[in-house]
Amino acid sequence: MLTTRSLSFEYNQANRFEFPGLSVAVGSDLLVLGESGIGKTTLLHLIAGLQKPKTGKILIGGTDVARLSGKQLDAFRGANVGIVFQRPHFIQSLTLEENLALMRFLGGKEADPHWIKVVLDGLGLIGKQKSSPRQLSQGEQQRASIALAVINQPKLILADEPTAALDDKNCHRVVELLRGQTKKMQSSLVIITHDQRLKADFSRSVTLTKNDSLRASTH
Repeated sequence: MLTTRSLSFEYNQANRFEFPGLSVAVGSDLLVLGESGIGKTTLLHLIAGLQKPKTGKILIGGTDVARLSGKQLDAFRGANVGIVFQRPHFIQSLTLEENLALMRFLGGKEADPHWIKVVLDGLGLIGKQKSSPRQLSQGEQQRASIALAVINQPKLILADEPTAALDDKNCHRVVELLRGQTKKMQSSLVIITHDQRLKADFSRSVTLTKNDSLRASTH
């Protein structure tokens, strides 16, 4: 599902990152670990097509995201990639249900109220569909962020520090929710984080090191 080859990105000459290849099969997951400032979020943004690599390829379902631009890239990302950002991204003037319908529209899909209810029910938010994002608790906002990421049934879900502000109980619950949603849709999941608590939950992980390389490990 996801393959990256010899990715590099450069903010300036003093701030350059190189990322050796990653591979995540359909229905599989991968944990990417690393300290702050090491390039984790840059890697996620490259995979999502939010930034362009200096060199390398990013293949999602056979499509090289690095070669897409403009409307092509926006349409592909909306239909194929779901992102759980470190901080929730909602339009505060819309209800949760309306935010999800808008995400469907941006992905080129019909609103489908029934599917929206199915997703909210699966995340324990069925009673919150008419609430505005600011009315949700921190935990509810986190689950709503997952709903935004999965509402278009993407092939790939990317999560940026999804457990950073959570206690142990909720940390592992969020991982279970992400995995549960991706399993339902046969999507692939990549979590990028500094949170070492997650390492025990994954059979495949890579660690981003200071010498700009990824050290793969299996445990």
